[in-house]
Amino acid sequence: MPFNSKALPLAGLVFALPAANATEIERFNPEGLSQPDGYSQVVIAKNPGRFIYLGGKAGIRPDSSFPESLAEQSRLAWANIDRALKAADARREDIVEIQIYIVDLENIDPAPAYEDVRNFFPAGHKPASMVIGVSALAYPGLLVEINVRAVTD
Repeated sequence: MPFNSKALPLAGLVFALPAANATEIERFNPEGLSQPDGYSQVVIAKNPGRFIYLGGKAGIRPDSSFPESLAEQSRLAWANIDRALKAADARREDIVEIQIYIVDLENIDPAPAYEDVRNFFPAGHKPASMVIGVSALAYPGLLVEINVRAVTD
């Protein structure tokens, strides 16, 4: 069927209207964290509030190295989350959701990672969360990675 421009006389007008209250999105990699090429360490969406999405935080040092044990990687991951939140002008209390990915969950003792979660958040500010067992993460030897979503304002 050929296109009939008379059938849609207002279609062009719909697309010409400016977006009201468009969301502004800021993406960056804060100093003190690794500087990846393929994703942003921090994403902030503004309107009506500020929605902050942290790229998967792992126990990775700024030089892209990481410790061997789950306990050390978990502690460093939470320190990196603190660093990223501070760079986004947010706090632990602003976190609304976390997703924790643990490699080989059936055969590893996840207690150190669970303890770090319990100790990280102030009383009354626990986010929605989930733990997901996976077979591997982006780097061989990486054992835990945490996605974080926060809201401010």
